[in-house]
Amino acid sequence: MTTKFDSKKFWKYAGFYGILVVLAFLRALGTYVFIVPNAFAPGGVGGIASVVYNLVARYDLALADTWFNPAVTVFILNLPLVIASFFVLSKQYSVNSTIVVLFYSGFMALFSAVDFPVFRGESLTSGVVVLAAIAGGVLCGVSLGGTLLTNSSAGGTDIIGKIAYEKNPDVNVQWQIFIFDSIVVLFSGVMGLLDIKGVDSGTVFMNVATPILYSFITLFVTSEVADVVTNGLQSSVVFNIVTDKDKEIADAIVRELHRGATITRGEGVYTHVERHIVVCVVKRKQSTHLKRIIKKLDQNAFVFITKAKEVNGFGFRSGN
Repeated sequence: MTTKFDSKKFWKYAGFYGILVVLAFLRALGTYVFIVPNAFAPGGVGGIASVVYNLVARYDLALADTWFNPAVTVFILNLPLVIASFFVLSKQYSVNSTIVVLFYSGFMALFSAVDFPVFRGESLTSGVVVLAAIAGGVLCGVSLGGTLLTNSSAGGTDIIGKIAYEKNPDVNVQWQIFIFDSIVVLFSGVMGLLDIKGVDSGTVFMNVATPILYSFITLFVTSEVADVVTNGLQSSVVFNIVTDKDKEIADAIVRELHRGATITRGEGVYTHVERHIVVCVVKRKQSTHLKRIIKKLDQNAFVFITKAKEVNGFGFRSGN
């Protein structure tokens, strides 16, 4: 009995895993070309690998390029995390993450073997270093956002956070990850200490603070770019309007903004007066128009606005 080859399914999987390889390449490119050469440590395993490599390279460059090569460090530190994810998290997530981690470290090893060009500033005060911090953050941010969308990870704190949440959903995982990344960022200041040639307090502060600030810039850019990748450029906001003019406001929303709305009934805890609440999701660029509508129809309306991280449904693209 022969099994019929399903070309559509083949290309679907080939495309998906091809995307994972591209995401790993972008992460490796950002880390190898921009982050490691300038001794940034924007959190996670990549930041640890950068600090370790640059510390060892100060005393033995050959040792740093072999045993303490960032590709080796990234692979070794991620190995127990990937293994743990197989037992705690979903198998598909573990497989996807394993592929990304292998190609992430593999690409960095390849870059090192062919002596791929790097983007290094001559000093901490060089404008090139600023560009490196931003460029590294952009590349890693695109990779991070892509892995979030594809149910995968490049390892490090992403896997730690998922495992922690799986074990205890009540724990504030995001804060734990931020604290861990911040500790790694602070370690980048060690590189500045090694460059101190005098005892002037101003020089000490500048040398220690500069690499830390650059690392935070990279970490921030990575986070913001990842947010754009996962949620889209066009963010949406949620209007919650407590009003007596609910019908008029809802009709104006449909007529002028071409958006829908939901009307619910509520009761004031203090006044015990029944009020109506109009809930409406609009694109950010439409928020000013909606504010004008509310002010025109009910100046006494109570309004509070929140950012919508993800909106799916009629009239909205997925992720807007």
